[in-house]
Amino acid sequence: MILVNNMKGKETLRQYLTYNKDINEIDQIFRNLDSQLKYLHAHGYYVNELNSDTILLEKNKIDSSSNYSVFMFSTIAKSQNSKVDFPNNILSLSKLAIGAFLSFDNGFTDYSQLDTDYIKKYFKEIAIYIPNNEYFANVILNGDTSRYYSDYTNQVGSNSKGKAVQKAKATEYGKMYSNDDEAAFVQIVFYPVIIISIITIIAVLSKILN
Repeated sequence: MILVNNMKGKETLRQYLTYNKDINEIDQIFRNLDSQLKYLHAHGYYVNELNSDTILLEKNKIDSSSNYSVFMFSTIAKSQNSKVDFPNNILSLSKLAIGAFLSFDNGFTDYSQLDTDYIKKYFKEIAIYIPNNEYFANVILNGDTSRYYSDYTNQVGSNSKGKAVQKAKATEYGKMYSNDDEAAFVQIVFYPVIIISIITIIAVLSKILN
């Protein structure tokens, strides 16, 4: 495993997403991460621990001329099985992005650890809150992990998808908190937090018992 640029102590993507509420910047962050992923895969490497705690802030937009903060993967390894490693990376990054967009108004939750079938079950309900949801639908619903998000967005062009999502969310906001819609939204957003917590506890107990 390779630790990139000795990034210990830097801000994680999880920490950053707890206070950053700019959906357009979040989308750009994931486009940049996806471009990095494509570059790594092209050179035979993959991210062996892909989650919001292993993606670290390299350059803050406040301290640079860039309009967006730059994040990098911190755990990179030479792939021994690209047919498994590369698709898994694309799937994990897609799930992480979906969680970031979905929990935009309710606090960040890392969906990279969540079972794909759970996201698939509720994808139609949450699609309206996800920029470029056609791409993510193809990954989650169709299992197509052959295409990179950055390639998709470059092809469709930058057409203010993030702003369109914000507008849609404002229109639909009241519906989420009325009668059955409230229960559905709570189930979609907050159940994954419980599931991920259980997974973490099981992992810790396994290490202790072993």
